[in-house]
This record gives sequence, C-alpha cells and structure tokens, in this order.
Amino acid sequence: MNKERLSAFSDAIIAILVTIMVLEFEVPEHATWHDLLSENWAYFLAYLVAFVDVGVSWYNHHYLFAISKRITRKIYFSNLFWMFTLSLIPFSIKFLGSHMMSVVPAIFYFIVNFSWGISYKILTGNLAKANPDVSDRLRAMPVYRFINSPIWWGLQLFSLAVTIFLFPPFVLIINGIEIGVAALVSDNPEV
Repeated sequence: MNKERLSAFSDAIIAILVTIMVLEFEVPEHATWHDLLSENWAYFLAYLVAFVDVGVSWYNHHYLFAISKRITRKIYFSNLFWMFTLSLIPFSIKFLGSHMMSVVPAIFYFIVNFSWGISYKILTGNLAKANPDVSDRLRAMPVYRFINSPIWWGLQLFSLAVTIFLFPPFVLIINGIEIGVAALVSDNPEV
C-alpha cells in the first residue's frame, strides 16, 4: 500500500469536507447584519467547532502518517472508517445548526464525534502495531492518550446525559472544549 497515495486521498477528502461545510451557509434574504447573524448564528457556531475539529484532526492525522512507514490493508480500512466518520460532520452540523435546541440532532452530532474518536483510536492503534519502531511515539500523542483515558469516556457519558436530559447544545460546547484543548496540546514536531 502506497503511503503517499493514502495520505493524498485523505487530504482530498478533508478539503472537500471543509468546502461542503462552508457551502451550507444560507444567504440571508436581506443584506443586513441582523439577517446574516439571526439566520446563521447556530450553524456558524457548529461550523466553527467543526472547522477546528477537522483542522486539528488533519494535523494529527498528518503526523500519524509522517512518522509511519508501513501501511497495511488494515490501516487502509481503518483510515477509511476514520474518513467516513469525518464525512458525516457536514451533515451533523447542518442538522444540529438547524435544530439547536432539539435532542435528536444533538445526539446524532454526539454519535458522529464519538465515532470519530473510536475510529481515530483504531487507526492509531493499527499504525502503532504495523510500525513498532515508532509505536511509542504514536501512542504518546496527546489526542490518542486522551481518547484512551477514563476522563474521555466519562466526559462522553456526561455530555450525552446533559444533552439528553437538560440542554441539547451542551454536546457542541463540550466538543468545542475538547477540540480546543486538543489544538493546544497537539505538539507533533515533525509536522
């Protein structure tokens, strides 16, 4: 399996996803700040979190593949699963942004982000197994350590409970905090 082709394919998918997300903004009926903000505020908030989410994901993904040498069939399909979860982000933020106070869109958004976390964990684990010479570096990545920690799992359960029973937009707030912290702690020197 050619690493460069897989990385290029992943980069293309990510670029397309960002393009789709920005195209989801609706042009207001009137050219006023009020209409622009009142018609798009919820989607803009979801878009902002998702944009940073995709950007930080790409940064860490790039590092994974920059230090890995061996790409197996298992890694290819793990990467495909990771890209699939990312490909659901534009729809999930459009759904959530259109129905910010509703539980079902918030739960769907949660499922997409939770699935992304699981797919990233699987991809990183498979890369570490196939590349034992850099396994420790891959597993030492802050995002990977966080997803494997009891804190992440507890935060997911807490976020889901608050989203379902109290305040649906909480899922977006928690995801925004998680990805903000991930952006601050992601320090991959080779990238």
